[in-house]
Amino acid sequence: MKKVLFALAALTMLLCAVMTASAADDAIRMVYWPGPESDAMQVVIDYWNANMAEEAGFTVDMELFGRDNIMLKQEALMAAKSADVDLFFTASRWLGKYWMHMEPLQPYLDNPEVNIYGADTEGRIPATVDGFRWLDGTLYGVPMDLSNHFLYYRTDLIDELLSNEEWKATYKKIALEQLGEELEPKEPAEWTWTDYLAASFFFTKAYNPDSPTEYGNFTHGKVMGPTAFLWTNCYWSFGGDWFDADGKVNFDNEAARQALSIWKTSFEKGLTPASSVNGEFAEDNEAMIAGQVAMTVHWNAGYATIDAEESPVHGKIAVCAPPAGPEGHFAYNHTLGVGISKYSEHKEQAARWAAWLYTDEAAKLYAEAGGIAPSKMVLADMSDQFPVYGYMVDVLNAYGKNLPPTAGIIEDMACGALADAWNGAVDFDTALAQLQADATEEMSYWE
Repeated sequence: MKKVLFALAALTMLLCAVMTASAADDAIRMVYWPGPESDAMQVVIDYWNANMAEEAGFTVDMELFGRDNIMLKQEALMAAKSADVDLFFTASRWLGKYWMHMEPLQPYLDNPEVNIYGADTEGRIPATVDGFRWLDGTLYGVPMDLSNHFLYYRTDLIDELLSNEEWKATYKKIALEQLGEELEPKEPAEWTWTDYLAASFFFTKAYNPDSPTEYGNFTHGKVMGPTAFLWTNCYWSFGGDWFDADGKVNFDNEAARQALSIWKTSFEKGLTPASSVNGEFAEDNEAMIAGQVAMTVHWNAGYATIDAEESPVHGKIAVCAPPAGPEGHFAYNHTLGVGISKYSEHKEQAARWAAWLYTDEAAKLYAEAGGIAPSKMVLADMSDQFPVYGYMVDVLNAYGKNLPPTAGIIEDMACGALADAWNGAVDFDTALAQLQADATEEMSYWE
């Protein structure tokens, strides 16, 4: 424990030194993670600094923490009560361990001397705003991105599979050999997880030398929380959930074993590139764009990159809800955004920035730059420009589901244990029993 505390203290001092040195005296400092979200936010920041900063009285600087260690770094700053960060990057699922380090936002929105833009929360999709409310209803953040999961697939390949009699015969033969069932090809929106595996075998050269792709799918394997969320679509579809009806940890069950078997099959049978065991968002995009794989269960934020005009697979990509289990289809979603640090020495400035982020002007800038702004105006007016918005509405309205704000407390722990199981490092029973015990203990510290 002393070594852990010493490491956190050292990390905090380093982060504070870096951030203090990198920001101007009149700037507020905001943490984000690298990816399409920070790319879009930089456009918004540049606009603010060029057009809004003089009236507001300050500029905004953004500091990027890595996608796989952002929580560790932010939590070190929180634990130190550091004033070197004014706004933290957050997610609805992290609120369970962040809210006590964040400043309630509503009083600032209600103060016209701070909120000089007259902004309110009405322009955002209500569920995304509620994602940044704690259990008592207190608002702690600004929702900037609505993240959800799709099944992505190559339309040219699936169309050929559904119409080519030779492909159909090979598909049925491989399904019988590998899964024990002579399955018929289906439209991906109708797939079960068994259909997903059958298509993955068919589009993997090791099982079908005539496959136009080397591998059937890309399965995220990197040990970080978001990897576990992709698996959760499958877990829900078999009747499981991270917490039971009483809020108790709920991993050691048959539904988890069934869902793990789907993931393990992809890794064990080589249906996904070997490198995917350490891959996630960026690697998935690259595999789809390169034509290395035919399908993937992936984040909505990848759509703009995978189907970009310059992409070799542009116009050949479609999305739908992840495959179904006995309990049906489910599509995981959560909200990403920012909230004000309780320890900031510039709370009113940070709140003015947060208020402006709630405006339609900011939402439109963010969306045009590639962010997935959960704005009613954006979704209504920009769906022709950004087709992914319409797909999100359809999938989430029909199948959307999220985890509670306490999920972030155990997300990395869960992913580590689940990865050990689907990678074959330990058997399912051992991994799930240990996760059940460890997660239950961890949650007890937060009760």
